[in-house]
Formats: sequence, C-alpha cells, structure tokens
Amino acid sequence: MGSVTSSSKVKSSALMGFQALCRSRHINPVEMLAAEGLSSTVLRIPDLMIAYDSLAHVLNHTADVADYPLFGLEMSKYQGLKTFGPLGLLASQSSTVAGSLEIIEKYFHFHASGVIMNLVPHGKEMHFCLDIMIDPSISQEQLLEMSLVLGYNVLCELSPEFASQTTIHFRHPALAEPEEYSAITRAKLCFGQERDALVFPARLLEQKPSPASDEVKNYLEAFLERESQGHEQPLQHKVSKLIYELIPTGEATLTTIAPMLGMNMRTLQRELRQQGTEFRTLLDDVRFEIARTALEQNHSITDVALNLGYSELSAFSRAFKRWSGVPPQRWRHNDHAPRMMH
Repeated sequence: MGSVTSSSKVKSSALMGFQALCRSRHINPVEMLAAEGLSSTVLRIPDLMIAYDSLAHVLNHTADVADYPLFGLEMSKYQGLKTFGPLGLLASQSSTVAGSLEIIEKYFHFHASGVIMNLVPHGKEMHFCLDIMIDPSISQEQLLEMSLVLGYNVLCELSPEFASQTTIHFRHPALAEPEEYSAITRAKLCFGQERDALVFPARLLEQKPSPASDEVKNYLEAFLERESQGHEQPLQHKVSKLIYELIPTGEATLTTIAPMLGMNMRTLQRELRQQGTEFRTLLDDVRFEIARTALEQNHSITDVALNLGYSELSAFSRAFKRWSGVPPQRWRHNDHAPRMMH
C-alpha cells in the first residue's frame, strides 16, 4: 500500500474501537492491519508506536473495503480522554479547561509525534487547530474526521457545555449526507473550511473540568495492570509505572500522582511506607533505570540529565553517583553497572 515516508508516529491506542467496528461491518481487522504490515499486537497493546502514515492507510483501506465513508468518524465513538492514557487523566485534574488543553498540547508528543496543535483566539471564539504531518500523497479525510471528533469528545468529557457550543471545521468536503453524520455524532460539522479545527466560545475555557469518568479511571487501572497477568499489582509498582510515564513531562510528583491513584498525598506516602519504601526512593529508582538505558544507547549525558528534569549537569552527576557509586561518565565505560545504592 505504498512506502512510509513520514516519521510521524502515534500510540496504538489511536486504533481504539477499530476491532469492534470492523466486526460490526463483517470485516477481519487482522487482515486490514496486515495489508499495511501491522501486527494484530497493536490491538492488544495500546502503548506501541505506529507510523501515522500506516494509521491513515489502514483507515482508508478499511473504509474502502467496508464501502463505508464514515468509518474513521465512527471509530471516534469509541475514543475520548482514555485514548491518551495517563495524559488524559492528568488533563482532567487541571483547575480549568484551558489548563487541561495546555497539558494535552504541551505533552501530546508523548502520545503522538508530527501533530501540530494551536489554540488561536478569534474574537469571542477559540479555534483549536490541528495539522497532522503525514505523507501528502495519502488522503487524510478518515484520519482527520476520527481525530477532530475525538477532540470534540475530549472537550465534552472535560465540560458538558462544549457539546452544544462546539463546531468542527474540516477543509475537505463532506463524505456522506448530513443525516448520516448526525446519526454518529451530535457535533455540528462544517466542511470546506480554511482550517481543520474545533471552534467554541472562549469563555468555556474557564470552566472547571468534570471529574474523570469511571471509564477513564478504569482504563488507567488497566494500563497499570497490563503486565500483572491478572494479579493485583502492589501500589509501589503502580506508582513506579506512573513515574516512568510522567518523568518526561516534568509531572512525576506526589501532587500529580496521588490523585491519579484516588488518594491524597499523605495517604499515598503512608501506604508506601507500609510497603517499605517511599515516593522519593521510587522516583530515584525510575530515574536510574531511565538513565542507565539512555547511557547504554549512547545518549549524551547532558540530554539524559535534561530529560530527567535536572537543570544542571553537576546535579545529575551527583545523583547518578549516589545511585550507582560512580559518575555517569565512568559508568558508561564499565562493562556492567554497579549495584544500586541509596
């Protein structure tokens, strides 16, 4: 189906709903993925990275096979904040919807690369504009309809007021009759516009986000339990997994992680102590693991320090020596890593 020429990638959670929708249309989802060289593993593990070009090809090919031009749009019915995993839950904990969108915009590159999002004021309106950097020879209609209606779903989850006051602008012409669109989404749609964007009153940005739904919380729980083989994971494992996910965003803090686990900070600290550890120890363990991996892959020590949240190389070097017993420069040249130290 053509070679992939774009480096843009997205987490396989973008395929959320693909299997169910294929089945409802009597199509084999595994065959659709295989046509683009993708394994069915992407349907089971939502944290894998796949090329955006491949996602667009899969949606286009499946829509053609199903003879259903609104396939991408209907996939968005299965998607929302949970599609973004921990990032979605983090966004729902902001004090305003504006803060939620800032978090999504700032850290979206951990969910997908090659996506440009801009929140642009237009008088009393805001335009949340979307550009996806894929091979220009690939039709984007399926991908854009799925992505922008997903964005609409996210806004509605953050505040129900967005449902009736948001319009979705598409540059492409409509792919089906208006009644076919309205049977799938309650969003107001406008085609042939200048930009692909969500348009809503600016005042809605000051709304306080609704609490995360049980569906989002359950999805986060599944994310934390994915490697547990059906057994309840200890709290420290869940905390470590969230730290690992959030370190690149700078949000790997007690303040952020405690509410993601349905606790206040004191309760989380107390329960970790009861398990013989503490948050700072888990943070150091994860930082050391990430640092070791990056050094083994020949990343520069400065880049490793910055990615772990250290503004000064000397501070990172001291921390690394505390963890390993030697500075990072010496560790890199050793045949094996010294034992972890606290």
